[in-house]
Amino acid sequence: MRRANLFWGVVLIIVGLLLYLQAQGIINNVFQYLWPLALIVLGIWFILSVYWKPAPSPEDTFSIPLGLAQSVSYKFSHGVGQLEIRGGAPMGQAIVGTNAAGINKESRMVGDRLEVSVEAGPSFIPFIGPGEGVWRFQIPQDLPVLLTVESGASALDIDLADVLATRLALKTGASSANVIMPARGVSLLDVESGAASVNIRVPAATAARIRVKNGVAAVDVDTNRFPLLDSGIYQSSTFNTSSDRTEINIESGPGKVTVK
Repeated sequence: MRRANLFWGVVLIIVGLLLYLQAQGIINNVFQYLWPLALIVLGIWFILSVYWKPAPSPEDTFSIPLGLAQSVSYKFSHGVGQLEIRGGAPMGQAIVGTNAAGINKESRMVGDRLEVSVEAGPSFIPFIGPGEGVWRFQIPQDLPVLLTVESGASALDIDLADVLATRLALKTGASSANVIMPARGVSLLDVESGAASVNIRVPAATAARIRVKNGVAAVDVDTNRFPLLDSGIYQSSTFNTSSDRTEINIESGPGKVTVK
């Protein structure tokens, strides 16, 4: 909000200056300058947005309480821009995240499970999206959670190392995604990606089984940690006996998926 106010403040100053110059007879028609100047200001703003990312203030965030929920199911939808999901939500909160124009969030109880839906719009437009240019969300660390993340042309950063995530479904288009799997418990990751770059990191003490669907264009699996067992199947030697383990199913288009 603060950055958007600054943007529109600059626009009003420039328009006011042009009108003043027209009133003084220095320029004849103010309107012929508006579009070129609008493009210049917008271009400068996009460049500044890369380097200037102020920390969010309390009024720039929202939260949804857990109530009596024993688990949480999340669905995140994001079209264009940057989105970050990680643990660290305060006790008693199901989610804490960026609040700005372009976001819709809903929640409802189904039995003892809380279902949370978040639709986040573009993150880089000055009057729509977060002031710092990134949608940031925190979820609980000590409660079982399920996540579905759907994105288009996005840059995703999903860190579940400290989260008791039992299942993550990642559906991406022309995106880049960095995913850190849970370090505790049993988890499942299903990846469906298009022309995307997906980097998956499995914590050091977590065992994994990776299944790659036939026809996947490019998959790079660390075979020192996850030896190839069969066609398209990689697995830790301790997978069947480990209490902390993850299964990863990969279905990819012309992009690349890396598992380390």
